[in-house]
Amino acid sequence: MKRNITLKILISAQILLIFSCKTNKVPEKQYLFIGNKYNYLDKKGMPYLDAYGMPFYDEKGKPVVNEYKSPFSDELDSYVKQKPNKTILFFVPLALWMYDRSDPKFDSVYYDYYKVKQKERNQALLDSLYIKYNLKSYVGQNRWFDRFFYNNGEPPVIADTAIAASSAKNLQQYFKNRGWRKSSVKDTLLASGKKAKVRYDIKLGRPMIMDTIIYDVAQELQDNLYNGYLQRQTKIKVKKNSVERTKEELINAFFSRGSSIKKGDRLDAYVIEKEISRIENRFQNMGYFRFNDLKDEVIYYVDTAKNIYNVPVRMSIKKSAIATDVKKDSAQLKFKKYKYNQLRVTLQNLNKEMQYHIDSTYYVTDRKIVKWEDGKKRKGIIKDTIAFIVNETGGRYKNRVLGDMLAIEKGQYYRLNSEIETRRNIYKVNNFNILGFKTAPESGSDSTLVTNIILTPMDKYSYEIGFEAFGSRVVNFGITPNVTFTAKNLFKGAENLSVTLGGSVGNIESKKNNSSLFNASEVSAQASLSFPKLLVPFNGKKIIPKRWGPSSAITLGYNAQYNIGLDRRNYNAGLSYNFTPTRTTVHQVTLWGLQYTQFLNPGNYYNIYTEDWNTMKELYFKVYPELESALNDKKITEKQLQEQVINDRAFRDELMHVSPESMDSYGLLESRRYRFTQNVLISSFKYNFTYDQRLSFFPPKNPFYIKTQIELAGNALSIFNKSLKDFTTSNDKVVKEIFGVPYSQFVKIDLDIRKYWNLSLKKSFNVRFFTGIGIPYGNSFDMPFDRSYSVGGPSDVRAFKAFGFGPGTSKFGSKDGYELVALENFKLLTSLEYRFPLPSKGFEGALFVDAGNVWGIRKNSLNKFEFDSFYKELGIGGGWGVRWNISNFIIRFDFAYKFHDPRRDEGDRWYFKHINVLKPQINFAIDYPF
Repeated sequence: MKRNITLKILISAQILLIFSCKTNKVPEKQYLFIGNKYNYLDKKGMPYLDAYGMPFYDEKGKPVVNEYKSPFSDELDSYVKQKPNKTILFFVPLALWMYDRSDPKFDSVYYDYYKVKQKERNQALLDSLYIKYNLKSYVGQNRWFDRFFYNNGEPPVIADTAIAASSAKNLQQYFKNRGWRKSSVKDTLLASGKKAKVRYDIKLGRPMIMDTIIYDVAQELQDNLYNGYLQRQTKIKVKKNSVERTKEELINAFFSRGSSIKKGDRLDAYVIEKEISRIENRFQNMGYFRFNDLKDEVIYYVDTAKNIYNVPVRMSIKKSAIATDVKKDSAQLKFKKYKYNQLRVTLQNLNKEMQYHIDSTYYVTDRKIVKWEDGKKRKGIIKDTIAFIVNETGGRYKNRVLGDMLAIEKGQYYRLNSEIETRRNIYKVNNFNILGFKTAPESGSDSTLVTNIILTPMDKYSYEIGFEAFGSRVVNFGITPNVTFTAKNLFKGAENLSVTLGGSVGNIESKKNNSSLFNASEVSAQASLSFPKLLVPFNGKKIIPKRWGPSSAITLGYNAQYNIGLDRRNYNAGLSYNFTPTRTTVHQVTLWGLQYTQFLNPGNYYNIYTEDWNTMKELYFKVYPELESALNDKKITEKQLQEQVINDRAFRDELMHVSPESMDSYGLLESRRYRFTQNVLISSFKYNFTYDQRLSFFPPKNPFYIKTQIELAGNALSIFNKSLKDFTTSNDKVVKEIFGVPYSQFVKIDLDIRKYWNLSLKKSFNVRFFTGIGIPYGNSFDMPFDRSYSVGGPSDVRAFKAFGFGPGTSKFGSKDGYELVALENFKLLTSLEYRFPLPSKGFEGALFVDAGNVWGIRKNSLNKFEFDSFYKELGIGGGWGVRWNISNFIIRFDFAYKFHDPRRDEGDRWYFKHINVLKPQINFAIDYPF
């Protein structure tokens, strides 16, 4: 078998080599261009040398050492004009091969043939071209295959020294903009046979460093900033012994806080451009309308008169006279703040056949505020929304809906974020298209603005059809069709009702039906009614401002699964709120969530999880050895014995007396059976918080992500415990029930932290840490199935299948298949991943390592988490992956190998000697793992 695999690999490699070597149509004395190579001459860790080979020295007399190995290497292809032929599978130029496969003597014929319109292409045209190019013997021949290869192929890219020289100049200018003023780039053609690549020798030299940073800001801006600072000081209680800042200190602090420009950094024009954009954004959120619109007000000056390597940088913010009449007095050259004076919202009816009464009115709402006067808090009322609304839909939408989307207030200073938040609110409501959104100075005024927003209603009814294919630990393969119907503006308040009907069919290794192709199925229905406001019995605007885009949703759902034999149904309902204070922050509160899980065939458990049954039989025979011979002699059946074991309430106590050392195994088996068979009711409160720096207007170079969730279940129901009936669970525990179902009581906390180090434009090193804990208490002695933790799968420890190992070092159900569904109440997971570009456009590679496991947290847990030994019980794996980016839609394949398997004996857990490179664990998924 190994020999056959090796032979197949060699044959495939030979075919790919043949494909990549085609040069039949490359003209004489010319070369097929196969790529660019970038050679950095400066060595990292070595001193920079001048033109005479002598090192540069700093102010302390020490040599200046190069800190860069190959800076921005993955960006250089964007500045080189000549690219090699397109490839598939990262290095196979299939299109070139196809073009080369066509007969070269017909190239002129085909060229003229495909220049004409498709309707005019026929045999007569082809025959005339044969005659034109002295190929009369081919008249009447169609040559379809030959033409197909020519038309769908790609001509060879010929190495061009002139283009290479021009590209070298582009690269040299690029590095100068990046701060290497004395950089030089030389191109060299490297030919071998009929192929050639271009090598660019890059000599960067010593970079320019920002020695000092000076802020030269217009006086009126300084005065405004300082006066605002003094006003804030009077409104808040100032700490004792605090020192009031001077105007200069305030200006330096204002511009340096959050700045990308730091003293001692390399002078990088791209970083400076980013910093100018940040300053523009900041001032445009302080009332300065169209600040630096013409890019002539914020300018960085560099002084190289004394030193070209350690340079002072001066940031100047001055009002330019370019766009104004220079004859006007100096008052016209000052920065001015603008306020919103008129807000106009027009809801247009684009259906001209339907006539509506046009409602044109001012819409006014009040909002209570707390303001500071003379150092004291005072309550007041302001006009929250004053907008002239033109509603052409004749009452189809209430004016309140249009007013509530506005994060802009009349009398408020211009704020760019207010307009962005208004747009976000409109999109979030999902009822309107924006035809126009414009803010401009009011006619005859130099300090007030007019905002016009033009909207049109979306279609009232819409639908979407979805289809997915999937595979998992349990399901070998499956397909999931679904359709979503949406009815908009249900009660004239932009409420949306969405109903999703779906299901899936798939194949599993089933003990009850393994002959059918599709032997597993699922049916689901989900309805959601969303509201563009908070559904609360009081004025929610007092708590959550409109600019946060508050929304509410009522959900109802049903799901039925028929797969491995237990089969279950889920019913759910909930009321949730969502609001987004900033681009980077999201809060979601599920005030009330209800889920009822019903297992249809709990008595079938031991027929499915046969390894658990075999272990339980051994334990049972320790107490009742006569039953083993009765089973062997067929005096009782396997099914009868299972029923006896499940219903034997005295078995646990007898086992404790006969074999105390077996109680850990018994406890684990019963805990698993309970989670997989016990009907349960979950009534909970849930809060989610997400903070993602990648979504900010100006994300930091190395952004941070955190998501946390807390869920509290059963506390409200526990108030009524005295009036509730007792319920005996499937593993003989007594709890309280509601309508014949025990309710769950627990607290569950998840924490997901991620850090992204962007090494360059296309390379990054990313780290994820996840931990979660579920603590049952009160009416629960264990976490329900849907709230328990597991490990493995395409976004977890990828070297193991989903539910692939654990808890701890457990060996129960250690073989592949759904025999092992490892669940517990505490989880740790860490992933490291390095992402880098691949040669083919749109493709990305990855190298990764994952580690994690789940453990119990109870005192009697067989696989309890212990600080002094948990690291020995981690499942560790790693590998490589390929990602295909299609317009930000990521298709991901990861190939992983086990490094450390906690299921093996302690001295044999490191798996390196068992790795088979040709048999990785293959994971297919959509989007990045984190």
